[in-house]
Amino acid sequence: MFTMTFRRFAIVLLLSLGLAFIYATYTAMDNVAAEQSRVQQQAISPIYKLVRDELLRPLYIAETFASSVEFTTSMQSGELDETALLRRLQKMEEDLGLIFFVASEQTRKQYFSNGNTLNLVEGEVAWYFEAKASGKDFMADLGQVGDVHLFFDVKMYGDDREFLGYIGVGKRNERFLSTFNQYKGRFGYDLLFVNEANEIILSSIPKFVVTDAYIPTLDLVDGFPAGASTERSYDSEIVTIEQEDYLVSEFRIDELGWRLLLLVPLEARQAQITRAFIANALAAAFIVLLLAGIFLILTLLYKRSLEKKVEIDLLTGLPNRTYVQRHFNQLKLADEQLCAVMIDLDHFKAINDTYGHEAGDRVLKAAAETFRQQLRDKDIASRWGGEEFVMLIPATSIELGQMIAERSRQSIERLAIQTNESVVTITASFGVAFGSAREDSLEALIGRADDALYVAKQNGRNQVRLAQ
Repeated sequence: MFTMTFRRFAIVLLLSLGLAFIYATYTAMDNVAAEQSRVQQQAISPIYKLVRDELLRPLYIAETFASSVEFTTSMQSGELDETALLRRLQKMEEDLGLIFFVASEQTRKQYFSNGNTLNLVEGEVAWYFEAKASGKDFMADLGQVGDVHLFFDVKMYGDDREFLGYIGVGKRNERFLSTFNQYKGRFGYDLLFVNEANEIILSSIPKFVVTDAYIPTLDLVDGFPAGASTERSYDSEIVTIEQEDYLVSEFRIDELGWRLLLLVPLEARQAQITRAFIANALAAAFIVLLLAGIFLILTLLYKRSLEKKVEIDLLTGLPNRTYVQRHFNQLKLADEQLCAVMIDLDHFKAINDTYGHEAGDRVLKAAAETFRQQLRDKDIASRWGGEEFVMLIPATSIELGQMIAERSRQSIERLAIQTNESVVTITASFGVAFGSAREDSLEALIGRADDALYVAKQNGRNQVRLAQ
């Protein structure tokens, strides 16, 4: 009994000493770094809005038009109406404030929203043929000699995946610089947008702004090592540029495969404090992990076990309704805008009746994996019940929700599922609703998506419908 009491006392004492050490370390550093942290947080908070409005919005617009049935149908017509196409591109530029072009495989011409056209001659217009041969459905590149633009180029396909050409959405570099200068004037920070090849595509530093003949690379920036690796993260590192210290904050832009390096200027004393803060924070974190490691491991194992039983559908491995409700509550706290997609596998009962329930289970598993592959990391696909599935797509627009649903529909349509007796093919119907997590309940949002799904099923199934 004494031994057990002593052990408990020793554990409590050790944990208390560890917590006391952490608290003392935190308190000592917090007073010094509080103001700096406050200012830095003020800058980081709007960075996501900056990326969404300035970069992702043109990309989503390009993807929306590239997948538009009306748009692709006109590109597949026997004779392309060039006058109508140019007029439509001009109207798109007027409405959205962006530059548009269409590069047609049929006519081998490029049509711009300013009314100009360009013959796509191999050997003279390199970008088109390089992009076509790359196998990628999307690329971001720089163009327009004399007035550099950043273009988001998205491939267009016909009904049978026939390559139709590209639609591009462009934005002048000067517009990016104007926005970056406003940001720098408010927070005093510099921005570097770096692509997969370590090229600096956009920058708030005039020395590293792209021109017709110059695309800077990251290793040209003083303070970054020569031959800087595309895999290496520079988050929380301190670099010196032109005798001034900067703290680097790194943000990944997964949609583009880019990263944003936020350069926070520091005075010499601030740089020393930051280094000490990082070192002490790491030491404190090590002690916390050492003291609480076993407890955390056991807690995580127990939590995962419970989640698997309570929140995971055992057949498909997807989250179930319980998980979706909890996830929606988290989105409500963050005041996220989102799309809900309701999905129903068409004529699923006939599959069970014809091939048996084992075949039906295989179909459900294949559909679940297909839905999972179409989503971003922050999106979720869940099994709602029976042959019904639900997707929650946060931080998005109705156009992106529709695009993901259409992409999923096409993927389901291409599935060929091997059963014991034969190969089964399926289709699915989709209903898409857009709303706010804070203003809507999950039931209301799913209800609107279900209404749209009902319309899709009433109109012949195997299609995507938007909630009115």
